[in-house]
Amino acid sequence: MNNLKKGLYTIILLFTCIVASPIMFRKIWENSDIKQQKAAARAPVISTQPADTDSEGSTEAPKETQPTSEGETAAATEAATSASEPVKGTFVQSGPEYFDDALFIGDSRTVGLRDYGTLKNADYFCDIGLSAYKINETTIGGSTVWGALNAKPYGKIYVMLGINEVGNDIERTVSAYRQLIDGIREVQPDAIIYIEGNLHVTPAAETSLISNERLNMLNSRMSEMADGVHTYYIDINSVFDDETGALTADYTSDGIHVLGKYYTTWCEWLCANTVSQGQPAAAAPAENAQAEEAATYASEPAETETATQGLPQNEEFSNQ
Repeated sequence: MNNLKKGLYTIILLFTCIVASPIMFRKIWENSDIKQQKAAARAPVISTQPADTDSEGSTEAPKETQPTSEGETAAATEAATSASEPVKGTFVQSGPEYFDDALFIGDSRTVGLRDYGTLKNADYFCDIGLSAYKINETTIGGSTVWGALNAKPYGKIYVMLGINEVGNDIERTVSAYRQLIDGIREVQPDAIIYIEGNLHVTPAAETSLISNERLNMLNSRMSEMADGVHTYYIDINSVFDDETGALTADYTSDGIHVLGKYYTTWCEWLCANTVSQGQPAAAAPAENAQAEEAATYASEPAETETATQGLPQNEEFSNQ
C-alpha cells in the first residue's frame, strides 16, 4: 500500500510540475533582466548630428613629416584644454574663388571632378584606385599626400575615399580613414576638412563586395568623424540618386562614375554647400540645404549621353 501511495504522489507531483511550470517560467521571464535587456535593445539610430571629436589645434608651422599619431592628434589634445566653446560654421553659397585655397583628395571620382569640373583653381591629390589603405605610400606628381599637405597652407581640404575599400571589413576601413583625417588635422590645423560621402552605384554595378548598403554603412561611420566646427560631412547622393537610393542610370555609363557633364553639377553643388566659420550655427541642418539643392538639379531633364572621352571608367576596385 505504501508503494501505491508513493507512486500516486509521484504522479500527482509530476502532473503539478507539468501544469505549473509554464506559468512559473512565464512569470520569471516577465520579471527577468533578460527580457528587460531585450526590450531595451532597439534598432540603432544613426545620428545625423556629427560627434564632437576634433578641435582646432596649434597654429605653429607644420613639420614636413608624416604624422605618426594614431587616432589622437595635437589638435585633439589642445581641444581638451580649451576653455572656450568653438563657434560652429554655417552652410552658405560661395563663388568659385572659395576654392582658391582648397585641396581635393580622392579616387577616380575626384579625378573626374578635376578633369571635367569647373573648380580649376583648387589643388588635387587624386588617382584611380586610391584608397585609405595605400594613401601613405602613393606618389602623385612626385609627392605623397603628406608632401602635398606640407607644401602650403590650405583653408579647405575635401576627402572622398572608400569605394575601393568598402568591400573590406568596415571597422578596418574606418580606422584607416580616421588616421588619415587625424593626420590632415595635425598637418593643417587651421583648415576646414570636408568628409565627402561616397557616391552610390547603380543596381547593375553592385557586387557582393561593392553595394549601396555597404556604402551607406561606411558613409554613416565616416559622418561620425565630423564635429560641425572644423570637420564637416557632406553628401551629394541626394543630387544623383534615383527614387530607390541608387545612382541614377541615366547619369552614368558604367554604373560607378557620373558622366562628364555632371561634374559641373557637382561643382555647383559644392559651391552651394560651403562653410562660413565664425558665424551663428545654421538654422537648418546641412542635409536640408543639400535636399533643396538636389530638388533644383532634379528639375533638369536627364539626358542620355555617352561618357566624355578620357573619363575614368571601369575602375578596377583595389580590394586588399
